[in-house]
Amino acid sequence: MSYKTFILLCLCIDLAKGLITSEIIASHNYPVEVHTVLTRDGYYLNAFRIPGSKFCQQSGPKPAVLFQHGMSASSDVFLLNGPQDSLAFMLADACFDVWLSNSRGTRYSRRHVSLDPSNDAFWRFSWHEIGTEDVAAFIDYILDTTKQRALHFLGHSQGCTTLVVLLSMRPEYNKLVKTAVLLAPAVFMRHTSTLSQTIFRRFIMAMPDKEYMYHNGVFNKLLSNVCGLFIARVFCTTFYLISNGKISKHLNTSVIPLIAATLPAGVSTRQPKHFIQLTDSGKFRQFDFGIVRNLIHYKSLEPPDYTLSNVRPLTPVHIFYSDDDSSTAKEDIQNFAARVPEAVMHRISTPGWHHTDFVHSMTVADVINKPVIEIFRSFERLSSPTFT
Repeated sequence: MSYKTFILLCLCIDLAKGLITSEIIASHNYPVEVHTVLTRDGYYLNAFRIPGSKFCQQSGPKPAVLFQHGMSASSDVFLLNGPQDSLAFMLADACFDVWLSNSRGTRYSRRHVSLDPSNDAFWRFSWHEIGTEDVAAFIDYILDTTKQRALHFLGHSQGCTTLVVLLSMRPEYNKLVKTAVLLAPAVFMRHTSTLSQTIFRRFIMAMPDKEYMYHNGVFNKLLSNVCGLFIARVFCTTFYLISNGKISKHLNTSVIPLIAATLPAGVSTRQPKHFIQLTDSGKFRQFDFGIVRNLIHYKSLEPPDYTLSNVRPLTPVHIFYSDDDSSTAKEDIQNFAARVPEAVMHRISTPGWHHTDFVHSMTVADVINKPVIEIFRSFERLSSPTFT
């Protein structure tokens, strides 16, 4: 057993005892801060900050980077590969100020000024509100805290969706985003094929607005312990990959017990419903409430499309995609790229590279993380002090 594998297994045991993002960060000897952000519509959201690293000797302010996770994940997802392979740690080592967000409804963001998670009204949101409210609130808070004028953004899957929604609906935020790096962006979804889109779609579409795929501490601890057993790890790996589209040979299977301990983190039924609607319509548009409620909400029979021509951060959008990602298919990614004003495409040519590989591949440090760090560094080298 390698030292790296040993450390991950030890961390897995701790996770089974209830470890959270701040403890994952601290366990690797990085400084960590916990921040609470209040949205305009009353949700309290937690963000975890890695303000420095022993490998960074730079004094003074560091460029801020906001991470936004996918639908069933939380801030944990960007840390599970450990300090050598997780982009959050690698960016801290490269002298960036790392901020890990947690969307409403996740295990770290389950408070509201007046609503309780046991109340279905708490769950009346999709990734639309996560974009227009949560991501906006995180950006405002980070820039106010750091006294910077703009930040870098890194999203995976739905995390990308939420930024695109924000920049489309509230274009004044474009000038606050230095670079937008989108890993497997879930925007157009016509060609997607996951369990949610196939086997479970009728069940999901029939559900009322409520919590779905919730994080159960006791169950997740048990599942983590079971998946930590060698004999069960193959089953856990297979189920996790199939639920995200298909099996990948690139997955770092040593993190499967950690994934089992932290996923799912908490989701509203409207989130997968909204994605299924995109698949059915072939469009990137707002939530479809049905004809009557659409007339009330939008003053039209159908929901309006998002205005992708509004998506204009300070530099061209960087889109990372793969030919073999069945969750965010190549055809849909190319459709999205053709509709934004400026996009730089990063095609992952590795055969069999799938949706989860963008964060959990055995080679993610070289294939994804190092190119992303260079994108951020290039901006900092070329930009004027106006943007820092």
